[in-house]
Amino acid sequence: MIFLNENQIVEACECLEKGEIIAFPTETVYGLAVLSTSKENFDKLVKIKHRHPDKPFTLMISNIEQVTDFVELNDLAKKIIDKFTPGEITVIVKSKPNIPEYLDLGTGFVGIRIPNSPYVLNLINTLNKPLLVPSANPSDLPPAKNSKEVYDYFREGLGAIVEGETKSNVPSTVIKIDGNNVILLRQGNVKLDDILKEING
Repeated sequence: MIFLNENQIVEACECLEKGEIIAFPTETVYGLAVLSTSKENFDKLVKIKHRHPDKPFTLMISNIEQVTDFVELNDLAKKIIDKFTPGEITVIVKSKPNIPEYLDLGTGFVGIRIPNSPYVLNLINTLNKPLLVPSANPSDLPPAKNSKEVYDYFREGLGAIVEGETKSNVPSTVIKIDGNNVILLRQGNVKLDDILKEING
């Protein structure tokens, strides 16, 4: 495992392209990331987080074009994504029928997030591929807020830890869009009332 700073984009990309897991700071909490291009990478995240393999991971992207092959966005989803991203929100939307099984695990839905983090956006833009990104913590433990906490959680199994600062230290708001319904699954700094005001205003 190596420690990187936020200027070492190339080195972080090399780790990801080799199929390694990296940890990096976002504007919420630290995340674990792998390229979303293989079931093998998905399995690595499940193993390191000690997570049940029946819960999909969020696709972290820098622009919506990166997931047009995977998701179906209705007008409501587009409006929310346009207004609240990049930002502290994960939007669970309907997946396309031909999506790789490990991305939606047969649920018919997948979460997408465009973070408001210049470093992460730069990293994803450089790769031009979506990442699978859960929070950096073993299941049932609090998300890591700094590189030391990441290291204490995962002394083995990571390719790199990118050192930097998180901002809010509050995990993202998670909403699910099912037809014309907006369902709050986790409250973060983006409030459901603000979302409803925007779409109904």
